[in-house]
Amino acid sequence: MRHINCNNEMEKPELNLTTIGDLPLEILIDILSRLPVNSICCMRCVSKAFLKTVDDPSLATTHMRRRFLTTCSITTTEVPRLVFLDESPFVKYDVLYPLKYDGHNLLTKSKQAIVSYFRSRRRFYWATFVFCNLFGFTALNPEHERSRFTGLNLEHGRSCLLVNPFKGEVLMLPSASDVQVPSNSLCDVDWYGMGFDNITNSFKIVRVSTNRKDYMAAEVLVLGTSSWRELPTVPPCFPTCKSAYAHGDMHWLVHGDGGSSVCILSFDFQKEEFYLTPPPASLVKKPDLWKFLHLLNFRGSLALVNVYSPEDGDINIWGRISVEIWGLKNHDNKEWVLNYKLDLKQDLFNSLGPTRLSKCGEWEDGIFFNDESDCSTYTIFVDLRHISMNCVPLEGKMAIHSCTNSMISLKNFGDLVEAEESKREKKGITEFPMSPRTWRNLINAAKVSKKDFLYLKTYTKSARISR
Repeated sequence: MRHINCNNEMEKPELNLTTIGDLPLEILIDILSRLPVNSICCMRCVSKAFLKTVDDPSLATTHMRRRFLTTCSITTTEVPRLVFLDESPFVKYDVLYPLKYDGHNLLTKSKQAIVSYFRSRRRFYWATFVFCNLFGFTALNPEHERSRFTGLNLEHGRSCLLVNPFKGEVLMLPSASDVQVPSNSLCDVDWYGMGFDNITNSFKIVRVSTNRKDYMAAEVLVLGTSSWRELPTVPPCFPTCKSAYAHGDMHWLVHGDGGSSVCILSFDFQKEEFYLTPPPASLVKKPDLWKFLHLLNFRGSLALVNVYSPEDGDINIWGRISVEIWGLKNHDNKEWVLNYKLDLKQDLFNSLGPTRLSKCGEWEDGIFFNDESDCSTYTIFVDLRHISMNCVPLEGKMAIHSCTNSMISLKNFGDLVEAEESKREKKGITEFPMSPRTWRNLINAAKVSKKDFLYLKTYTKSARISR
């Protein structure tokens, strides 16, 4: 039945309008967790209510849980991001910031890129692992043992920190540990990895300590707790610097028999156990195979990259390079598949050689390698669309890393290292790089308070970094 008003017009029914902001928090978080990270971050600007929801720690956990379930079943299409890192032992600070590659020969910082400088009292920090958008750094404590990098006295013990280069966040990790190191077996090497436990919805960091002789210990830190917990078992072999996080587990490329055979050491963050993953059968036995292999997370799956020069009899053809990318098609059955085999006829490797490449990573349209020679540093980008390579020289001892977006914020797991404010810079107190006098004053203050000191400065700047 139609109702006619006095003006002879049809009456409009009253509507109960409900906005997305009126939904219960758990439903709103479930909806947002299905969106890409960039889309979620854009919603922070909509309203204060959305800002609070996006920054809610449960959103980061739910988003990571959904990503874990997705990447364990199908290949992800998330675009990787590049991060610039300068951690030369000859400078007293580390520099870390995101950047973009134009696909040809130029690397640039975006206008909104946050640049983070950080340095510590008499310590040299170096990057040890990457998990999503977090970079892990570790260093030794000053006093007993002598460092080959700085010539400073170092005491046995480690200092670890996490850095989020997209937010300028730095979190010092706790140093307390259940591990009792024998007095005659001081560990001198630590290997790290970080992952997400989908059962307990927690982020974990695993650490393997060894002196490469008669001692090995493994421990886990649940992010947000106050100490490391010793594991009842240790890995069957030593981890290495070639590592990647994929399929919910941490993986290290390990070798034996003088480098002619390789295997993959993995750590399950749910079971907190180590296990071995065999490589593709065709790569099991090759001379010096270790030197040519790289491990990475490629398009959401664990991948092995084999870089070598084709041989003509006994002569290597250095003007050509072959790149094989093997993907772990089925993680449960350990089934590998050869996704790409490229024969690139270019002169980029005339002076470098495949064995000089390190730190393989993924970029939007392919993979890249860093060259870390003594005289110069290059990043070589392999474009899988056009089957080509570009060599981008960098200034000084620098390296490019790749990572993926996430909603993780370090402020949810402890007190962050506070960045120096710009007001104090005007007074000349925290100029950067610091004057020797300012740095000495800060060191003395740290000694008096008996607390670890880490200086952090962040700012936004756009600049070209490649020649």
